[in-house]
Amino acid sequence: MYGYDAQVATVLTIKELVMNIIGHAEKFLGNISQGWKEKSSSDGLRVVCFRGAPLETVDTYMTVGLSRHELRISDEKKIRQELVCPVSGAGLSERIISLLLFISEYILVGHNAVLRGHVIRLPEDAVNKLGFDAVYCAIPVFMDDDFATIGGSQPLTVIVWAVPIYASEADYVDANGWGKFEELLEEESPDLFSLRREPII
Repeated sequence: MYGYDAQVATVLTIKELVMNIIGHAEKFLGNISQGWKEKSSSDGLRVVCFRGAPLETVDTYMTVGLSRHELRISDEKKIRQELVCPVSGAGLSERIISLLLFISEYILVGHNAVLRGHVIRLPEDAVNKLGFDAVYCAIPVFMDDDFATIGGSQPLTVIVWAVPIYASEADYVDANGWGKFEELLEEESPDLFSLRREPII
């Protein structure tokens, strides 16, 4: 799928790494309800779903296996990442799975980590399916602080919240910076779990 070799964890084996991620997520979100494996992936990338978590009306989707790769923050620093996307509403599995797999591929093409405030513009077919134009990378503040970091791997594994946003919101981040955008999110308090929400800009 990606055309390169995975750089695997140096502290945990691949199986241990996956089990560590699943154990960590289940500690906060409960048991996995369902999982999907990317058939064309050479390194076992999958997406799992936690139904009714963190709220009864919300299902949380999460990648498992992205963290097999070391991702660059800078020439001197690397990190591992997994993606999470909580959404409300029924019948959304296919769209969210496709979204998380697209972002994973986007990340792995260059092996560059996505940092807080990073905006990923989506291709037209993804926009048509999702109803949003981009994804904003954020800290998963909808959970306890301990959820954001998974211990045991070297380098460290962090969880990135993939927040679907509109073109106007993505443009605002580009023009004003992620700090201003997050201040605006706090002021407006939109339902970021809903794929039917209105843009705040």
